[in-house]
Amino acid sequence: MDIKAYFELIRLKNCLTASFGAFIGGLIASYFNLAMVDNLILASIVVFLVCGFGNALNDIYDLKIDRINKPKRPIPSKRITLNNAKVFSYSLVAMGLFISLFNISCFLMAVLNSIVLQQYASTYKKNKIIGNLIVAYLTGSVFIFGGIAVGNIDVTIMLFLCALFAMWSREIIKDYEDIEGDIKEKVISIPIKCGERSIYIAAFLLIFAIFLSPLPYLFGFFGIYYIISVVFCDLLFLLGIYKLVFNPSKMEAKKASRNIKIVTNLVLIAFLIGSLFK
Repeated sequence: MDIKAYFELIRLKNCLTASFGAFIGGLIASYFNLAMVDNLILASIVVFLVCGFGNALNDIYDLKIDRINKPKRPIPSKRITLNNAKVFSYSLVAMGLFISLFNISCFLMAVLNSIVLQQYASTYKKNKIIGNLIVAYLTGSVFIFGGIAVGNIDVTIMLFLCALFAMWSREIIKDYEDIEGDIKEKVISIPIKCGERSIYIAAFLLIFAIFLSPLPYLFGFFGIYYIISVVFCDLLFLLGIYKLVFNPSKMEAKKASRNIKIVTNLVLIAFLIGSLFK
């Protein structure tokens, strides 16, 4: 068995990032209650496995396209057979759902996200208008999952919303960057429908995420150190989108997409600072 090929199939780095997000989300929600670490470890494992299932499923459904565009991926390169990929992907989700039974609410959310991943891979990858929202939801949901694992989702709902709108914005910007290829592949996307106006839609979504970011401070969850940290992040968000709005090019779209990804991770650090120094 080529272990490296299976790691490539599930996109190991993405799985680790998602599981880390669940762990950090739960840590914040528990206000660093180390007695809850066992639950957080289990939640992180579930997220890793379900995320791996979704990523493997994408390659299974994309096999025809990948034979042309990405022939070195594990399935088209025949390092993993299609049948083995299917068995492996559904084994991952089965293990993930079984482990999630440590908390019935986690189990229900794991089931929901598994269904969403299945629908995304099979139906909505070519309809990016819906697919972008699905990706944004799945990205943000890992934080709520961590919160559910420790029995407190108040703060993680706010982190979920910030991540959802920021990632939704980023997905539209990425589609603007890929508009030519998507037209050839007969993909439906907001940039294809709206052209440069899609940049304004992306900017609105990002500004809405910025608007939501002070809520943990205003609701009294976090103190002054949080608001200082998150305002710094918000300024970086604005700087990145400002350049794209006034110069809607593929190059600026690529820069803005990278900026949103980096700053979203900084927002997570701001939440950590907020929970540590209230």
